[in-house]
Amino acid sequence: MRGDAVDEVLQRLPHTWTAGEAEQVAQHFRDSRPAAPKRLVSRLWQYWLQQCPDEPLFGDTEDDLALVLHARALGLRVPAGELGTEDGPVARCARRAREAAECGPLFPAPLAWGPKAALAEQVRAALPSSLVRAWVAGDEQGPVEVLVAGEGIPEIRQQVVQAALTTCLRVNGLGDPESGEFVGDHIGVGLIRVTAGLSGNQASLDIPSVFRGRSVTVADGASSTARGALRDFVGLLRSLAHETSLVEVVDLAHADLVTYTQGLRALADRAAGETDRAFLRAPRAADGGLVSLQPFLRTAKGHGATVGVEFSPELFTTDAYVSVEQAHQRVLSQRLTMDARLRLDQLETEIEQLTADMQAFKRANAEERRALWPATVLLVERFDEPTGRTIRLTEPEERETEQYYKVNVPQLISMREKWARRMGELVEQLETAVHRPHAPARQVAAGRFLDAALRGVVPDESPATERAFLAWCKEVAPMLWFEWRCALRRHGIAPEDVFTPHTVLISRYLPPTAEDPSLLFSHPYTLVDTARSAVLADAGRGVLVVRDATDHAEPAPADATGPTAQALWDDLAALADEPQAEEEFGRRFIEALRAQPDGIARRMIEALQPSGPSADEADRIEAALRTAERHTSLGEGMDRALMAMRNEAFLTAQECLDEIRTEPQWQARVWLLRAIVECRAARLESREIPGLLGHQMPGTPDAALRALDEAGSADEEFTRVWLESLPEAGLDKGIRRLFQGLPRARASCKGDALNKVSPEREYAVWLFRSAVENARLARQLDEAGEELAEHQEAVDAALAKLGRALEEILVGPYVGGSRGAAEELFEVLSGQEPPRYGRVAGR
Repeated sequence: MRGDAVDEVLQRLPHTWTAGEAEQVAQHFRDSRPAAPKRLVSRLWQYWLQQCPDEPLFGDTEDDLALVLHARALGLRVPAGELGTEDGPVARCARRAREAAECGPLFPAPLAWGPKAALAEQVRAALPSSLVRAWVAGDEQGPVEVLVAGEGIPEIRQQVVQAALTTCLRVNGLGDPESGEFVGDHIGVGLIRVTAGLSGNQASLDIPSVFRGRSVTVADGASSTARGALRDFVGLLRSLAHETSLVEVVDLAHADLVTYTQGLRALADRAAGETDRAFLRAPRAADGGLVSLQPFLRTAKGHGATVGVEFSPELFTTDAYVSVEQAHQRVLSQRLTMDARLRLDQLETEIEQLTADMQAFKRANAEERRALWPATVLLVERFDEPTGRTIRLTEPEERETEQYYKVNVPQLISMREKWARRMGELVEQLETAVHRPHAPARQVAAGRFLDAALRGVVPDESPATERAFLAWCKEVAPMLWFEWRCALRRHGIAPEDVFTPHTVLISRYLPPTAEDPSLLFSHPYTLVDTARSAVLADAGRGVLVVRDATDHAEPAPADATGPTAQALWDDLAALADEPQAEEEFGRRFIEALRAQPDGIARRMIEALQPSGPSADEADRIEAALRTAERHTSLGEGMDRALMAMRNEAFLTAQECLDEIRTEPQWQARVWLLRAIVECRAARLESREIPGLLGHQMPGTPDAALRALDEAGSADEEFTRVWLESLPEAGLDKGIRRLFQGLPRARASCKGDALNKVSPEREYAVWLFRSAVENARLARQLDEAGEELAEHQEAVDAALAKLGRALEEILVGPYVGGSRGAAEELFEVLSGQEPPRYGRVAGR
């Protein structure tokens, strides 16, 4: 029966089919497997349940089981097949779907990657590795492709995955928006491949064109920008390698990668032509060599160039998968775009603010400058152009105010304008990639989750994504495993020759567009290390076979043989005392780590662990901290009170001011800020406060009047001058004057001769305590964030969960650098920007 005739039958309800029509529809299901469309599966499934539930539908156990598996994978209701239930054909097939022999995992059990494996010489590229290794293939114009192998530790993994996704979306946001094409990048668990593409007449990788999509090329006009995006990604990897040593970056020539790929193709073709012989490409020397991602090439003629299976793209239209994709997009794609937008907004706000401050300074005459601006500006932040972020300085820098506005501010504006333009381009590229017709963001997500489902691993994203993925995987994975077994069986290929610990499934998914139907292909690829992998081309096996050390890995025995950790450590200690033994010590130390990593690491930590402070030393540290708290009480307390007032936490602002202990000459400023806080707490408008306070008009809150009286008692002259200038200067400039000249942390730490505390020790203790508090609060905010649901949560519920952490970060006594990020988060959650009065230029 032709396809259009089957379509006519499918338009009718199944109970109206004749036996002949049902057989023709069943045959169409056989022919279309494993890419059977949902409409066909749904109608045939209804026919089986309604018309002949007591007998097999096909008379063939494989096709009956396939229909059950496809129905479940496409979101249809299927019996669970529990023991003790009915024993009809449908129930028996449902029980068979739970058997590992036919529908169980294809891959061997995941490797437990411990310290012995991380230090082993036998393998460089491994998917579960705790060390991340990247191979950068480039030419004279820059990087062309980046291959990253290894899961890495969570902190490294999160940065690398997010940067890879950003790079992928940027590259795929270039070019013709109307073109519908497959995305060639893969961002999976333990393996990432991102390409910038080639332009001009250069040779591209000679990978068989089995995807009906683009080769690894981009348009000439977009090539430099794509390479620039990939160069940014490589820069992050090199930075992590330099800072952590948990990432390793290796450069190789793209021409060498092309040559090796062509050589593998020639090897497979030769094996297919000489069926009586097998060819082995043994590993090279232990050092050097390249690592690449290669398809499983066929070594038998007449079956295509590579191993692959076409599935129904409607696997990605079920409710279960939509939940996975939505959670994933919220955590990664949408969050990346939102972060770029927030950075752009922040840059534009800072440009406007700096421009307004500079123009105000230029318009002011000499007398106004002396009255409203200090003689010098204390710089405590700098703009980091590579990241587009404002960074708090450890040591403040002092500048003359006139020099600051003539030189520093124009430079700051120029740098921010350049970065804003670049960030605007990034936002445009990300949004284009997310929303263009062929949906690169959806393609990358589909490939990520299909690969994870087939390999039996879980992408490390959010708890909501993990829950949704496991629910979807439970329904779809048995069908994927079953159909792959059937496909390999038809071609005479052993599953263990394809599904190895170094295999990933690269998917090519094209969502439906205006003219073209959706498509989904799945092809196995393998990591090939020319220095450590053996490649066998044998026509009898039907496919290139790649083997490396991970194929033979076993759990480390609990009772390891050989020297004990203590014996190895004693030998190292003796060797360390010998002269000119540095090179020998380094070699022996690595060997000891490989033999007994846990024991050697434990003894190394014990040897390097500093002894705890004595009671006297602990007392001196405590005295230095108390001294620092007293000396920094003024500046930190005023900062915290202003931050709390901006966020309308008036009780917190009052408490911050009550806790300040300072010299009498500064106490007047504390009371004047208290007067402003009391006015704002009484819900007076910001524009009304200068006139009310300056002239002490009726309507001024009693608490504010009392604060003015206290300020006059502490410093009558400063209070009088400040109040006289306040109505004309305005609230913003009035608050600036209160902060002008305040001693900051470094200048405030004067030491305590009575308790033998030097200024340097006092400041060091303060910095250390600040760092500890920053780390604690960052961890606390992380823990609070995990409580948030991934769906859009009510603002009041989100603030209730994050409130304590946000409050401590915003107004905590030790925290400085993270306040900006916390304030941005507060603005995003609340949907409103707090008042910006009192932002002192240069602070």
